[in-house]
Amino acid sequence: MKALLVTPLPPQPTGLADYARRILRLTSGHVEWTAAYPAGGSPVPECRCVPISSLTHRDFQGTVVYQAGNSPHCAEIVRTLSARGGKVLFHETNLHHLLRQMAHETGEWNEYEAHVRADYGEKSDQVLKVMGRRAESLPEYDMRLRKYPLLGKLAGCATSIAVLSDTARYRLEKLHPERQIRRMGFLADFLGRVQAPEPDGGPPVIGIAGTFHYGRNWEAMSQAVAELRKHHEVRLLAAGAGWPETGQSWIENTGRLSDMDFRRSIERFHIAIDMRHHTCSETSGSMMDILRSGKPAVLSDEGSFRDIPACAVLRIPWESGAAGAFAALKYLMDNPEAARSIGERAGEYFAEISDREKCLHQWMSFLEAEEE
Repeated sequence: MKALLVTPLPPQPTGLADYARRILRLTSGHVEWTAAYPAGGSPVPECRCVPISSLTHRDFQGTVVYQAGNSPHCAEIVRTLSARGGKVLFHETNLHHLLRQMAHETGEWNEYEAHVRADYGEKSDQVLKVMGRRAESLPEYDMRLRKYPLLGKLAGCATSIAVLSDTARYRLEKLHPERQIRRMGFLADFLGRVQAPEPDGGPPVIGIAGTFHYGRNWEAMSQAVAELRKHHEVRLLAAGAGWPETGQSWIENTGRLSDMDFRRSIERFHIAIDMRHHTCSETSGSMMDILRSGKPAVLSDEGSFRDIPACAVLRIPWESGAAGAFAALKYLMDNPEAARSIGERAGEYFAEISDREKCLHQWMSFLEAEEE
């Protein structure tokens, strides 16, 4: 079959760009893809690639799939989805940051208001009033955008919907009980297991993976590791882009990494930590990579993290903050057998949800299904 994938592509700094290549490789031999990418992307070797701006009406005659996430790199994808429709893989069920930024850039505030009214109905005026307030700070503004999740009219533009977590499926089923929401497995990259680096003789590493944003709860995590250092000699490694520079010698920031270097950094972790705020609902590809590597992880009990079996992570209430994170990290440092067992279950869980044959069957069913 032939199909069009409208998606970010490398070198755009978003996980959706890398995930697109996983979709293309998984389905190669079954689908003749054309990938359409926004400004800032580049062609990849897996298939024919064209800029979204060059698409014509004829390109949309067959099966069309969009990857949509809460990233500025998805603006052109969302505009095309709104205009043309098609099947959608939503990596995130809150696109509020993106939709509001698009309104700021274009001045199309009526379109933004329509998105809000599609999701909030009679509460829309209250949401619009809250969002119209002047920002006190970037973290405060970010928290408002997360407090009021927004998908708006985009679900209505989707002829079929797929997501990557049970949490996302439940939210969309609640918003659109008449729709079938497909829960897809998470596609692994095609690098295989990365060899663990030789020990460097330094202290154990507590690791954070992925890109910084204000919902990642950096303050609580760094404070927890600082407290842990009173009991265990450890260091903190933030693998990914945008993490704050602190000047502390025991904190290392890598900046943005290639897939291979990112995986190598995760292999340095002894214990991972991710204490995302209760307002975060995105599917965490970085956490999937941590589970794949069999690393024990301390997580907040929020969003898609709730989908992971209790035996495969150490989950704590988000409200427990730095104190709760410290206690959980100390427990794993004090109990290496418990940490090892959690890491083993994490690897088993990832293997189950990313089984290649299961994922291929899910994708072909999604592509071949009649549009709703």
